[in-house]
Amino acid sequence: MKNSRTISALIVKFAILVALSLSAKLYADPLLNGVATHSELGKEQFIAGLFTSTLSTSSNSILSTQEKKRLQVRVLAPHLSSRRFRRMWIEGMAINSSPSELEKYARDMANFSNMMKIKMIAGDIFTIDRTEESVQISINGILLGEIDDPQFFDLILRTWIGPVPLSSEFRNDLLTEGSIKPGPLTRFETTKPSDERIAAIESAVSFKRADNANSKQVIASAKKPSVIAPISAPVIKAPVAKIQLAAPTVVEATPEPTATPVVIASIVRAEKLDESIFDDDDEDDLTAESLLKEQLYYSQLAKYTHKYLQYPSRAWDRGREGNIRLKVTIDRKGKVKETVILDSARFKSLNKEAKKAVSRASPYPVMPDELKGDDYSFTFRIAFKITK
Repeated sequence: MKNSRTISALIVKFAILVALSLSAKLYADPLLNGVATHSELGKEQFIAGLFTSTLSTSSNSILSTQEKKRLQVRVLAPHLSSRRFRRMWIEGMAINSSPSELEKYARDMANFSNMMKIKMIAGDIFTIDRTEESVQISINGILLGEIDDPQFFDLILRTWIGPVPLSSEFRNDLLTEGSIKPGPLTRFETTKPSDERIAAIESAVSFKRADNANSKQVIASAKKPSVIAPISAPVIKAPVAKIQLAAPTVVEATPEPTATPVVIASIVRAEKLDESIFDDDDEDDLTAESLLKEQLYYSQLAKYTHKYLQYPSRAWDRGREGNIRLKVTIDRKGKVKETVILDSARFKSLNKEAKKAVSRASPYPVMPDELKGDDYSFTFRIAFKITK
């Protein structure tokens, strides 16, 4: 009986040790699994790093594990358009996810996209972390926001290592199990923002949060009926409250003007930083509904193009393969306005066929009413590959 209890106790202790070991491994700091560079029109845009708790060469293995993971973008271009950067993720998630997944995560995708309205410059570090409880998004170490569901991270990760990545080479370079060439590794590690840039973004983000909080308070108070005047009387609008906060005449009228220069200077400086860093005029904030509509439309356009592809006979006979990334702009009726090859294949016949397929596909399905503007641009990849 005593031996039986001893054995049971040992089994329990062993189970606890195994659980602790697995937990420690599960949430250990992730390691650099691979490094890849992304270019457009022959110009480098950023160098990317994939961090995983368990190093691997298998995309399926990395996507399925519930460990800590990290995606990191280090900007190489002098300027990286926030609009183009946001659309890269939107299109990547659309083409690598099912309609049901897009619908399920539409709100999370909209929130994620709206966090990226920042004009990034060379040296900036954009990071997405999968933690035990959430997905954290930051720039230069400054938190921009969180998504509550950690599973959302793997939806984002598919844009890099899923079935349709930015390019096959990009995906392969991320899946090296930590075997990274010295050149790319050094470049990745040494691409960093200046202390001044970090301070500027930190000030702008802080100001943005305070401004958003004030706006919400003003909106909430504007909805309340006035206590003094009848309900039919005009309600004080938000602009009045904002003028009261910043109007120098109010400050100058106070008997203690000593603090006036400090207050005004800090407000003006923060506004200038905010204007220089955030792309507020880029486009309106996305909603879950508008983003879902756009992603489903994008997926439809990409698949529509592939129906018109034909493998060039000479390229087929000679075993020529290649990957091409295209940017296509259509008007509201679906007529093609412009086709640009962002990444070309080695063989001209494949590049020509990609552009011909777009011409044959025109006109595309018309733009949904929910999408604004006179035209719509989208990018997608065509892989010419001979299967045996």
